[in-house]
Parts: sequence; C-alpha cells; structure tokens
Amino acid sequence: MGRIAIATAALAICANVQVPLQPVPFTLQILALGLIVATLNTKEALSSTLAYLVIGALGAPVFAGAMGGLTRLVGPTGGFILGFVPAAGVGSWLCARLARTRLPQATSTFFAIVAAITIAYLFGWAQLMVVRQLSPAAAFAAGIAPFAVMDLLKAVIATSVVSAGRIALRARK
Repeated sequence: MGRIAIATAALAICANVQVPLQPVPFTLQILALGLIVATLNTKEALSSTLAYLVIGALGAPVFAGAMGGLTRLVGPTGGFILGFVPAAGVGSWLCARLARTRLPQATSTFFAIVAAITIAYLFGWAQLMVVRQLSPAAAFAAGIAPFAVMDLLKAVIATSVVSAGRIALRARK
C-alpha cells in the first residue's frame, strides 16, 4: 500500500513541476511514469495511476497547474492522463517480462518505459484530435513532437535511477 501511495504522490508532484506550454504543458509526469513502470508490479502500477486519476477527478489539485476535476480529463490533456493507467499496466508487465530475457536489465527497463510513454501518447494524441478538432498531423505537432525528445531523456533518467538503485541494493547484500 505504501508503494502505491508514494507512486501516486510522485505523479501529483511531478504534474506540478511544469512549463505551461499550450495545449499540453511540459511536466515531469513521464519521469514518474517511468519510475512506476520500472519499480512496481503490474497491480501496483495500475493501482497507483488509477488512484491518481480518481483523486484528480474528484477535484484534488493533482493535475498539471494544481488543477483537478473531471473537466481536466475531458479536455485536451485528458487523454494523456487517462493513458497513464494502461501505460503503467502494460509497461510494468513488459518490464517484468523483458527482465526474464537475455537483454541487459537497463535495456529491457528502457524499452518498457518507452512502450509506456508510447501508450500514453496514443491516448493523448487521440483525445487531442477530438477535443481540439485537429488533424492527426496537427495533433502530433501540438501534443507529441514538442515533448518526444525530452520524454526520451526522462526515460533515460528513470532507467539510470532504477539501474543505480539495483546496483546499490546488490552491493548491500
């Protein structure tokens, strides 16, 4: 339960470390999502992201800009937020699955995080098209292209943090 609460809080805190771009703000939520994918099991990852959605939907100011409420979930950025749940679930499952392969652990962790980011992007891209009545290319240009490089960097950072943590834990044994 504590791990779920910490992950939920991390999403809320990272949502409010932001650069207010339009129509989608730049936040550190993808970094939190990457850490969730790499450190929690699938049930915990799903629970933490779902808890974040519910808390925010009920009005707590946990979304970007210290906002909350259902209107945030049906607005232009809502798809990205809603996409965190399947992204965390699939990403966490994939991370565990890839850990059992011959891939180096850091590589499998990075791939799982990138898969999770891609899922969140797909949900966000689709909702941005509908809400803003944009073409697929325009929605991509507004909601994904400005963030892709930085989000890949966040995936590298999350992978590095988790890898360093694993090394430190092994050294303590």
